[in-house]
Amino acid sequence: MANEEHLRILRSGVEKWNEWRKTELRILLIDLSRAELRGASLEGANLNGANLGGTILSGANLKEAHLVRANLAGADLSGTRLVGVNLSWANLMGRIWRGPI
Repeated sequence: MANEEHLRILRSGVEKWNEWRKTELRILLIDLSRAELRGASLEGANLNGANLGGTILSGANLKEAHLVRANLAGADLSGTRLVGVNLSWANLMGRIWRGPI
């Protein structure tokens, strides 16, 4: 289940999120699993290594987001904007993609 503090910071905006990521320990496990982020504006967000397993991201804008080593297993990426996204070494097992990305 998603860490409520992580969700609160992410929902306060990408700029605030990315600044928080810079100041926190780099080994910190970001847990956004099974969160409801449908239609979220996450353009340019640093989600490297984040656990997004089972997260609903349908219709979200992830343009130029950083998802290196992120866990997206079982995530709903239907209609998600993924232009310029770095998905290197990301886990995409069982993810859901419907419609254009």
